[in-house]
Amino acid sequence: MPLQEAMSYLHLTKKNSCLTKRKSKALLNNMNAQAIILLLFTSLTLNILFILLGSLFLIKRGGFHYLSKKLFKKKVQEEYYEPYYLHKKSQFEFLPKSSLDIIFLGDSLTEEGQWSELLESPYVKNRGIGGDTTDLILNRLDPVLASNPKKVFLMMGINDLLGIGKTVKTIEQTLLVYSAILIEFQNKVPNTEVFIQSVLPVNNRITRYWQDNNNIVQLNFHLRRLAKEFSYQYIDIYSHLSDCDNQLDVCYTEDGLHLNGRGYLRWKNAIERYVNDTWRSVSENISIQDVFTEC
Repeated sequence: MPLQEAMSYLHLTKKNSCLTKRKSKALLNNMNAQAIILLLFTSLTLNILFILLGSLFLIKRGGFHYLSKKLFKKKVQEEYYEPYYLHKKSQFEFLPKSSLDIIFLGDSLTEEGQWSELLESPYVKNRGIGGDTTDLILNRLDPVLASNPKKVFLMMGINDLLGIGKTVKTIEQTLLVYSAILIEFQNKVPNTEVFIQSVLPVNNRITRYWQDNNNIVQLNFHLRRLAKEFSYQYIDIYSHLSDCDNQLDVCYTEDGLHLNGRGYLRWKNAIERYVNDTWRSVSENISIQDVFTEC
């Protein structure tokens, strides 16, 4: 009997020990589960708080336009700049600035125009750089903004579509950077009159810079809407220089992309009323005869 009692006692003790271990394990698992839930809840709360604070910061700074401007500006800063671009940019930083300035800002199409002579005004300043894209223009806005100019005439976007010097941009990507540029003008020089000029057509029969003019038409359609969104004036130069096939008229170009003297006179005639403040009393309609005049 003593042996049987001892065996029973040992069996009972072992059983109790197993039960205790199971309870301890269950309790530990329960505590672990609670800890995990607490950690997940804390992490979720912090993430929501971070998103809310980030959203408030972006809203105060200008929302998505601010974010896109910062992203594109950082991207441009990491790129290699051609010496020609840097030299021209440096000149613009040191040239005299006046609130009476009428600035033409753009790429080679703007740069090649002798605007102060064409428009017979000492206040007209040419700030075009050959090869410029919307990114590069965004990167060099400071000297333009610093002068608090009276007017700015913008012409850019064709090099984005052509991918000159870099990858080809879509229309959407081009418009995103264009919007960032307009945000800068709106926020920093609200009294400056900004004129968004349409991108010019190309002539694919004689050019080495091939581009589908339908893409340019689409870009111009969105530029017109962008001008309305920012309460800026849109100027249709495209129609003044295109032929009946929707190409850049051979009368106005030697390479299918850039303009000759006759082309710049055509451009000048299309914008001089905006430069001279007579556009508000002049109709926007362009006659067929005006558009398709023979060379």
